[in-house]
Amino acid sequence: MASETRRIRRKGLAFGTKADNGALRGANEERQWAAAGIVDGTGRTGAARALQRSSEDLRQLVKQRTRQLRKAREKLKVETERRRELENKILEVSDREQQRLAQELHDGLCQHLTAVAFMARSVALRLKNHRVIDAADIDKIAELVNKAATDTRNLSRTLHRVDVDASNLAPALQDLIDREMWKTPCRLEINPSFRLDNDVAAAQLYRIAREAVINANKHARARQIVVKLERSRRGEIILSVCDDGVGLRSAGNGARGLGFQIMNYRARQLGGELKIVSPKTGGTRVICHLPRMASRFAKDRRHLGTSRAVRPDVDQKLRASESGRKGE
Repeated sequence: MASETRRIRRKGLAFGTKADNGALRGANEERQWAAAGIVDGTGRTGAARALQRSSEDLRQLVKQRTRQLRKAREKLKVETERRRELENKILEVSDREQQRLAQELHDGLCQHLTAVAFMARSVALRLKNHRVIDAADIDKIAELVNKAATDTRNLSRTLHRVDVDASNLAPALQDLIDREMWKTPCRLEINPSFRLDNDVAAAQLYRIAREAVINANKHARARQIVVKLERSRRGEIILSVCDDGVGLRSAGNGARGLGFQIMNYRARQLGGELKIVSPKTGGTRVICHLPRMASRFAKDRRHLGTSRAVRPDVDQKLRASESGRKGE
């Protein structure tokens, strides 16, 4: 092994040293490798800890998302069951309405027309025999014909869907409360300056008001029904149908039956909220709050054709059930 002698001067003194170059280089390399190993081990440990933390965070995130998906699935299941139950009830009401309509036509309009036919034939026989005709008989025929026309008109209004848009919402509500078929007098309160810029919202508000008036006539035993449509200071649209009747407790299950479900369904399609309250002073109030952005929301939904828009088949069933409930 090669070696060499070096003289090192320190403070004027000379020392002779003999070093092994190979041994020195080996020791230096060993120290360098050891230091590199320590650094590498420390880096791997830090990376492993970071990976473990990331894995734990991901595991917690997966658990959180799983819980949210489970809740959403349960909510969707409940909503699906509720809609299925509602549709089944609507179908049952539709079947009963067909029977009621057939009976009403037979016992109402047909009886009137039969009476008119008999009286007209009696007048014809008197004319044929040159007998005196009583003017009261002619007046009675005219009265029966007018009564039949009124019943037919009311029946057609019940069956025919009224096309209500934003421009004719107020006239449609006025026509609704002016109908002669209601047992309880109705009154409409609306500011002449009231405006609504969405046809979908107008149609649903009209049908909510109609269903509330039907329920009040059937269950409230009230002396007066007031339909009020207004806009709050915050821009909310508020539709209320109030009566001075017996209230919710005395009205029984009908107050919160299928009619309430139909109205609540329509309000939710608009992004609104429906409440039915019975004040201590008596009576019942059906209140529909439509947020300021809800009309725009409904309009956008209609143009986009999303699932939250009112489905045509469900809407048709709802209208059929509402019409059927008027004569029950």
